[in-house]
Amino acid sequence: MRASKRESVRATVSSKGQVTIPSEIRQRSGIKKNTQLEFSMQPDGDLTVHIIHEKDDASEEKLIKTIRRLQKQYKIGLDYLKDK
Repeated sequence: MRASKRESVRATVSSKGQVTIPSEIRQRSGIKKNTQLEFSMQPDGDLTVHIIHEKDDASEEKLIKTIRRLQKQYKIGLDYLKDK
């Protein structure tokens, strides 16, 4: 089913209450494994879904470690880089 031709796509709720999000929707919205979604009920009964974008502490810590390693390896500090 192509979401690009329409603003919405349909999915069926399983007997366990699960819904498979169509692949094009996942790709276009960046939904991946373990992405959290927030469902809100509107006064008219419609549902809205929002993707929860939380800060990824593991990725941030990995980046910090990489920067520190490179600073030691090349003996370059931020003061040196500011002048460039």
